[in-house]
Amino acid sequence: MLGDIQIFTEGAFGYPGDDAFCVGPSSTLINAGEPVAKCGGNTLGSYVTPAPTNTPYVDATAANFYAGIAATTSTNTSTKPGSVTVTKLLPGISYLISPNVAATFATQALYSALVGARVLLDLTTGTYTILATDAAANGCVIMPLDVTTFPGKVRFCFRNAVSYLA
Repeated sequence: MLGDIQIFTEGAFGYPGDDAFCVGPSSTLINAGEPVAKCGGNTLGSYVTPAPTNTPYVDATAANFYAGIAATTSTNTSTKPGSVTVTKLLPGISYLISPNVAATFATQALYSALVGARVLLDLTTGTYTILATDAAANGCVIMPLDVTTFPGKVRFCFRNAVSYLA
């Protein structure tokens, strides 16, 4: 998986598998490695969209759920629907992403102080990054990582309630 978000650990049972979803007509593509949002239930049919900035949350609002991380680039156009293959969100999987502010995670001490923080993903100028502000309703959790082995990256996992399957 290439793109803004990459799988770091696959969990106890290996690669979680992919699902195909419909994408509505839009000039905005969902690129491989980007988070994919899906409303809970059958709201808006089965369409998925690029995840909005400053999400996910673990509240019960149908618009805040994620389907997973795009494994392919969507095939939609501005006038026609398309499809995208999405890697499922399952417990035990962790991911790598760049921080929104690199200096916040620049040393092992700074990074380690943020482990366990519940944070959000940010979308700025077409790139997803991770924020560092902890709040109870935020849907990502910062995980331990050796910053000398993975400079400029943050390891995180999604909280279970973020999945549209929750």
